[in-house]
Amino acid sequence: MKVLDVFLEEKAKKLISSFSHCFKVCISIFSADVQKNLTLGFNPLCNYCTLVRGKLHYDHCCIQMDHEMCLRSTNSLVPLVYPCHAGLVDVAFPIKLNDEVVGYAMIGQFRTRNTIPPTILHDWGKNGFDPAVLNNAFTEQPLLNKTSQDGMINLFSMLCDYIICKGYIRTYQRQLDITEEVLRWIENHISAPMLFRELADHLGFSQSTILNALNTKLHISFKQLCILKKIERFESIVTTDPLISIEEAALKVGYHDVSYFSRLYKKVRSTTPSLFIKSISSDGKPAHINAVSVQI
Repeated sequence: MKVLDVFLEEKAKKLISSFSHCFKVCISIFSADVQKNLTLGFNPLCNYCTLVRGKLHYDHCCIQMDHEMCLRSTNSLVPLVYPCHAGLVDVAFPIKLNDEVVGYAMIGQFRTRNTIPPTILHDWGKNGFDPAVLNNAFTEQPLLNKTSQDGMINLFSMLCDYIICKGYIRTYQRQLDITEEVLRWIENHISAPMLFRELADHLGFSQSTILNALNTKLHISFKQLCILKKIERFESIVTTDPLISIEEAALKVGYHDVSYFSRLYKKVRSTTPSLFIKSISSDGKPAHINAVSVQI
């Protein structure tokens, strides 16, 4: 299987980098499947984001939100402006060539407020870190009012149009390896029964070829990988929607028997789904996921 990737010529990179320097914002370009990220320009990950993602372990949440908002922007008539978990603002909109979405652009890490969200400050203090360090990093980011924000977005939209008209952005087809294709298939069938025969028929590879590829690259079986990806998606769902019940979230990943799912979850994570949700509510820290070290 092939996926569409974006290629930016050096002239495009220089223009985007210059824009990023002038406005002191982060600019990211994603591929059409939102899996490949080409970050350009000034301070790709600001000090504040580095602290929140690293010290408070928000990296998983931030990446997931970026991907979701890029995809959501596909059908939006205007750039999608949204606040991130940590209180900064990001903007997502699709890049189109001949009316086909070939990638996504994101402008981010600027402020429209003067204060850090209370939950972030609480988590920071709870871990014994100095609040002044986080506040200083937050206030380093550019503060924009509504007029400045809209002006910056309009200018960047016009810059993207110019780059496209000049032919400075092109697309190419990238061939996925077997493991990438398996992961993509699982993600697209996360709420359905994972039938290995269906996967093999879809990919056009023998079952032994697929198993050898998974064992070589991930050191894991197909069954183990399916369970882990379903658990990852469950954790992602309850992290972004804390009001959802365990039953609802389990159903979204294909488990109709919540008792069975809870036993399976505990076997994999050595904790229960309810305790995981409680840890998210109190600490805002998604569990670390190691998809190749758990034996089921």
